[in-house]
Amino acid sequence: MKTPFVVLALLSLAVPAVAQETDIDRERDRFLRPEAPIGSRFKQEAQAADVADARQMQKRLAKCVYYGNKDELDTLLANSDFDRIDFSALEFEAEEFFDEIDFGRCLGRAMKQSQYKIYATMQYSTLRNLVAEEAYLYSNKGPPVREEGAPTFIEARFIGRRAGPRSKVLAEVSDCISYRNAPAAHDLLDSTPGTSGEGSSLEALYPTLLTCLDTEEAPNLDPTMVRMLVADGMWTRSYYGAFETAQTKPTDTE
Repeated sequence: MKTPFVVLALLSLAVPAVAQETDIDRERDRFLRPEAPIGSRFKQEAQAADVADARQMQKRLAKCVYYGNKDELDTLLANSDFDRIDFSALEFEAEEFFDEIDFGRCLGRAMKQSQYKIYATMQYSTLRNLVAEEAYLYSNKGPPVREEGAPTFIEARFIGRRAGPRSKVLAEVSDCISYRNAPAAHDLLDSTPGTSGEGSSLEALYPTLLTCLDTEEAPNLDPTMVRMLVADGMWTRSYYGAFETAQTKPTDTE
């Protein structure tokens, strides 16, 4: 599979802590921000502590949102891809989305006690991809095992029914990652954003990323974008039954 340059460009973009636009294509180029390299193949922000805090707050926010709306958000995930949500398949309209999932309450719960006030807006697609990670982890407490004979590409996924050129490529890459190295992908999603554990997990997954991107070297991949891509593939493979059903709890395995 020859991966268009757009995939590498997308994975090199930094996702802002706050942003809300419905026209994702038009806004994508605005996400570029200067980074300070520190010897890693993955981008590190110049103000790493602030960015790590923001990313960890995003994770707490997504977890709160998902745990309070599991059925509704499982339906949303099944009718969306990395970039798009088919609101016509849902019980609420796009303009009702944030109110329906109680975004404001979860934002308050995600804040640190030291934070007096915060204002945030977020892209539909960004929240969707953060939720995919929490939905996957909710159903998979330990590293999954690929079902014998499972396909590389999950045809039943939303993009398999309504394929756009870029979305289809992103789906192929994310499915490739979950097919080739689910344990390393799980470890990444199970790590805390912005920590050394996440960094180690990213490095462990790097060879798989190169294979699935069909490149010998990927320049400065952004950890947040990689994490979202991995979450999409892992949730999809889990949701459509392409992982074996666990026979034992993770603590019981040898």
